[in-house]
Amino acid sequence: MNQQFVLHNDKALYYTSPLLDSYNIPHAFFTRHGGVSTPPFDTLNFAVGTGEVKDSAENVQANHRIAASVFGLNENYVCRTYQTHSTTVVFATEEDRGRGTVKPPYDFDVDGLITSCGETIISVRSADCVPILFYDVKKDICAAVHSGWRGTEGEISAVAINKMCEAGSDKKDIVAAIGPCAGVCCYEVGSELYDIFTQSDHNNSKYFVPKENGKYFLDLTGLNTAVLLKHGILPQNISACNICTCCNTDMFFSHRMQGKERGTMASFIMKRR
Repeated sequence: MNQQFVLHNDKALYYTSPLLDSYNIPHAFFTRHGGVSTPPFDTLNFAVGTGEVKDSAENVQANHRIAASVFGLNENYVCRTYQTHSTTVVFATEEDRGRGTVKPPYDFDVDGLITSCGETIISVRSADCVPILFYDVKKDICAAVHSGWRGTEGEISAVAINKMCEAGSDKKDIVAAIGPCAGVCCYEVGSELYDIFTQSDHNNSKYFVPKENGKYFLDLTGLNTAVLLKHGILPQNISACNICTCCNTDMFFSHRMQGKERGTMASFIMKRR
């Protein structure tokens, strides 16, 4: 399940999953390089930001344009989430193209998207949280979710999988790629998270590494992999890169390492042509 993701330098710097590549699925886990934003958002930033210092909407739109060009499209074809660490997953239609880029964003919590529409790029953002991309290789239905610890505990991936099945997918035909996120080497959490996760499933304790200070390192990639397996995704259909965003701030933005005044990455996926 663990794979070495492929680094590309084509219009921007991004990674792809070898598993998804083997099915010719258009997707990308973008790094922080290849855009137009200036420090502290340098350079490929996909959100204006929540700190006192903000990036311009024009820069963010231009960065979406650059990223979409990897797919032969522009920002008018991107539909992005309105993330609040919820477990809400919605279907994106052709009318949703441009949400958050050239059209108003969703006006309610949306941390996951599904589409079967052609030329509709769905996007989730992250800066330590887990981006997960899904694709039904038989029915050409794709999905993307943003899964921080709240989304992981709420099993947002299961919500996406079930909605894909409602649209006609069979779980055995779904492949999933888990992108760069805060790794078990760096993601320190308190005992309250250990209690939350182990109360719902005692087996989750294996994803917590105890520290001497009474805290733990949490393996978000491992937990999300467990959620995928629990809800019917075959082991051979899961691809996890295990690249830590906290350890690699030269390549990625990291909320834990950089705080609020930093950029945000995005992960894109769309239906095969």
